[in-house]
Amino acid sequence: MFPQAYPLYKVKNMAEGRIRTFVHGLDSRMEGGIPENYITLICGRAGTMKSTLSYYILFNNAKIKKKRGIYVTLEQSRVSLLEHMIKLGMDPRTLSDSGIVVIDMTRLRKETKSKASGEDINWVESILTTIQTYKVKYACDVLVLDSLAALYSLATFNNPRSDIFFFFEKLREMEMSIFIISEMLDPDKELFGMFGVEDFLADGIVHLDLEKDGRRVNLFLSIFKMRKTNHDRGYYPLLFDGNRFEIITD
Repeated sequence: MFPQAYPLYKVKNMAEGRIRTFVHGLDSRMEGGIPENYITLICGRAGTMKSTLSYYILFNNAKIKKKRGIYVTLEQSRVSLLEHMIKLGMDPRTLSDSGIVVIDMTRLRKETKSKASGEDINWVESILTTIQTYKVKYACDVLVLDSLAALYSLATFNNPRSDIFFFFEKLREMEMSIFIISEMLDPDKELFGMFGVEDFLADGIVHLDLEKDGRRVNLFLSIFKMRKTNHDRGYYPLLFDGNRFEIITD
């Protein structure tokens, strides 16, 4: 008999449910969706609709699955974000039995910018505490954090490998399905985060890419990584018709 390094009773979420993306044609290519309580990076360069897709997942889980959600914005104001999403047919005021809480951390950034005491703010702790407070208050199941790049501009990570690990683990302890937006600065490199450790710490990676075809820009989506999931690794054209996202598989 060989000793088990990790007893089965300590392994969590062996039979977890799935969080659907509601991207038509996508969930069936990863066993019905993303495992619950995963941290998933939504990655891509500017213009690949990362924020829109993330809000879309949040909105449809609230609307159809009655899962309350939190959207934390670190750069775009709450008003600007919601104006944009409402124009795309995702009005949170239409959600009756569930809802979306938008946490506008940009207000705190503006309020502290002119204050000397603002330099003493522990942004990581502040963000984590705020998320936990709203999670408990509104019984939220799904979280979007927009974005890693904005977080890195606020907080100092002296030891990125250790500090980002701590941040991800604190998020994981909240037991929510978490989507973190990460902008890829160099389109020629598959670097899914600024420090090159984010992709190892995340449970899943959804990669959004774009390609110029003459005067037209085409979007593509791939499930680059998803732990404990048999998933398709192809890159598929991604369309948004003003109502829903879908991938073209034919």
